[in-house]
Amino acid sequence: MSTMTPRERVLTALQLKEPDRVPWVEGYVHKALGEKILGRPIPDPPGSARTAPEILEVLAIDNISYNFAPPRYAEIEKRGDIEIVGAGKLKTWQDFEECKKKMPDPGAAEFYKPAEEYLKKYRKDYAALAGVRFGPSNTYLSMGIEHFSYMLFDDPDLVDAIMDMFSSFSLRVLEVIQNMDFDVIFVSDDLAFRSGTFISPKHMERFFMPHMRKVAAKIEKPWIYHSCGNINSILDELLTLGMNGISNLEPGPMDIFQLKKDYGNKVCLMGNIDLHYTLSKGTVEETENEVREKIHRVGPGGGYIIATSNGVAAYCKPENIMAMNNALLKYGHYPL
Repeated sequence: MSTMTPRERVLTALQLKEPDRVPWVEGYVHKALGEKILGRPIPDPPGSARTAPEILEVLAIDNISYNFAPPRYAEIEKRGDIEIVGAGKLKTWQDFEECKKKMPDPGAAEFYKPAEEYLKKYRKDYAALAGVRFGPSNTYLSMGIEHFSYMLFDDPDLVDAIMDMFSSFSLRVLEVIQNMDFDVIFVSDDLAFRSGTFISPKHMERFFMPHMRKVAAKIEKPWIYHSCGNINSILDELLTLGMNGISNLEPGPMDIFQLKKDYGNKVCLMGNIDLHYTLSKGTVEETENEVREKIHRVGPGGGYIIATSNGVAAYCKPENIMAMNNALLKYGHYPL
């Protein structure tokens, strides 16, 4: 029997304590998959919300989320309900100056009105997450990863200027949203492939970390940091930013059982339910087994939030997401 609200459950786990059950937090649930699970059409999520509220009728997810990330200035290709980020548009100083004129104004009251209406209607007792960015991913996507890599050497000042534009945007957003009815700040910036980080630790410290520290220093609420890929080599440095949780811990490069041993008393671990195979290609039985194992090996003592390894994607099997849901409710109640 649940004794906590979803909000209390999530915040307890982020404090490295045991809630009534392991919380379930997702950055998004894709609308197309939500429709398959519900068996009916559903409206688009309102504003920049990441999950249609209707899906919470059937999944025991403990959060809602709203996205305040700055725009990406790149070619975006829609393949069904999946966005493919293509060529970046910020190649020169002239491109940068034109981009600054197009950036939304994070100081404008109307920028936040859709979020205020969303919270008023759907907040209830869910943990409300506000999504922001540090700046690196918007920079390399807007420049294009290959051009970005050349510019690290050919024009580092341009890289710094673009990254400062995006990180400054997030700083101004934080000034507002931390006075709104959000519980958790969710910072998403991919820094790695499965094989390792995009750039060397030397360049990470030179270009990324100053902007990341600047934004992190202004976060006053509990917060979670997300990166895909293998971040083992920079994890100790990332933890100096002071996050309460780290997600989504991609299976394969990130061994969550070893992370529990090494970091379980320092930071809440979130995610690691496999999108590459289990939820997209596996069976209901395999899904239940993986969820049970993660709960029983990572959950004891608290400090674990269950989640997919990058959001509930459109290509997941609906029956496997329901199996994840049912396994959580079956095995996730404390004491484990």
